[in-house]
Amino acid sequence: MDEKLKEKLDEVGSKIDDKVEEKALEYDIPKWAVWLGGAIAVSVIIKILF
Repeated sequence: MDEKLKEKLDEVGSKIDDKVEEKALEYDIPKWAVWLGGAIAVSVIIKILF
């Protein structure tokens, strides 16, 4: 994998994780619950589109 691509993916992943942590603190729920909710939402959207 190209090093620049890997760095960009790591950067995006860190930004997403920061947002997840922010929402978890805002709603006083565990981070895994935010990730799970996001994963379910994305899978529903994909199912609707395809």
